[in-house]
Amino acid sequence: MMKKLALASVLLVPLIGCTIAGSDYEEPQVTVPTRFFDGSSTELNEAARIAWWRALGDPVLDEIIAVGLGKNLDIRIALERINAAAAGTRRTGINAQIDGEISGDLRRSRATNGAITEDDAGSVNAAFVFDLFGGIRRGREESLARLDAARLDVGTVRLAYLADVVGSYVMARYYQNAAWITRQSIASRRETLNLVQRRFGVQEATSLEDAQARSLLATAQASLPGLEANYQANVFRIATLINQPASAVMSRMNRGGAQPRPRGALEVGIPADLLRNRPDVRTAERNFAAAIASIGVAEAQLYPSIELLGNVTAGNGRSWAFGPSITIPLLNLPVRIANRDIARSRAREAELVYRQEVLRAIEETQSALAFTRFQRRQAGSYGAATSAAREVVDLSRASYESGGATLIEILDAERTLLSNRLELARATRDWASSWVQLQVSVGKGWLAGVQSVRVASN
Repeated sequence: MMKKLALASVLLVPLIGCTIAGSDYEEPQVTVPTRFFDGSSTELNEAARIAWWRALGDPVLDEIIAVGLGKNLDIRIALERINAAAAGTRRTGINAQIDGEISGDLRRSRATNGAITEDDAGSVNAAFVFDLFGGIRRGREESLARLDAARLDVGTVRLAYLADVVGSYVMARYYQNAAWITRQSIASRRETLNLVQRRFGVQEATSLEDAQARSLLATAQASLPGLEANYQANVFRIATLINQPASAVMSRMNRGGAQPRPRGALEVGIPADLLRNRPDVRTAERNFAAAIASIGVAEAQLYPSIELLGNVTAGNGRSWAFGPSITIPLLNLPVRIANRDIARSRAREAELVYRQEVLRAIEETQSALAFTRFQRRQAGSYGAATSAAREVVDLSRASYESGGATLIEILDAERTLLSNRLELARATRDWASSWVQLQVSVGKGWLAGVQSVRVASN
């Protein structure tokens, strides 16, 4: 019987390289719009290397980002995943086909009669697995695709870091500016209160007017602590993201700075650009490639496997053995078929995830583009409204001093001015935040400052 199995294994060896389980990977074809709604038809090349945050013209922000790219813990964790994936590839290919070990044994023993004996032995065991149906080759394809996905995942983490740190910086400057505006309003309302009290002293103002001025001042003072707390919370977030002491970051931010305002044209490319510019989309495609390869790994388990075994033992007793070993799945075949079917289902799922990622990327970019445009217009409108409200306050105060206006008119004008100034700050914040999201959604910046990223071409 064993001779027949050996003969069968020898006859199967010529099949090596002739049959490969599974199918070769082909990148799925995805139909996308030719352009974004209200967008241009110009392609966006090398988006990954565009340091888009520099368009904000803020040296402090540039410094923060540069520090964080080297120290952010999420990025460092993702880099370690690359190391693990790279190590995993070394378990595939020829390394998966060869096994063996050398062992030695030296013993000194004493019998009941007092006789002392020494035994020594050494052995060498080796095995070579023939990749008859390409399971090992498919396993290497899967491992390399996983390595590609790990490398691209670092890009996704970098983009998330950029979105988080710039977004936190935008919010910190907003709350810092809003607090400054509120302090100015407090000073203005204190001046109004002083004016009322002077007129009250000469019986030109009423107790009601005095109470109204005090109430408006207290209202402005009450809103200041919340703004300051939110400012500090966002600075603490920045410190965490760049892995730096909060005190150092706070000291740097406390020197002040203008709210970030986007500059330049909105370059977003076309939807097809997202397939190569967004690392999360490319990661999903690489995961699909790995899932296709895993089908071949599972299918190869349905067929016979052959190993070439050898053993040499030396010592007090010498022996050797050499020959092929064939394994034919029989009783566990239903389990292996189930594993193959699971691999097929997971590959179909991976393809759907990839297509879903493409659609999500298009939606995110389209929405960010719309918000950026509308909020830029809104910021412009609030800028004009603020200028007009400031003029109304000046005129109302001058008129009140000459007796031509009531206190209510001054208070209303001051409320309107504060509201418009805060709304302008908020609109500027939202405009900058949408612009940041737009840069991230088109895949800009994840390779800025990085020499290269090696990903298999399709």
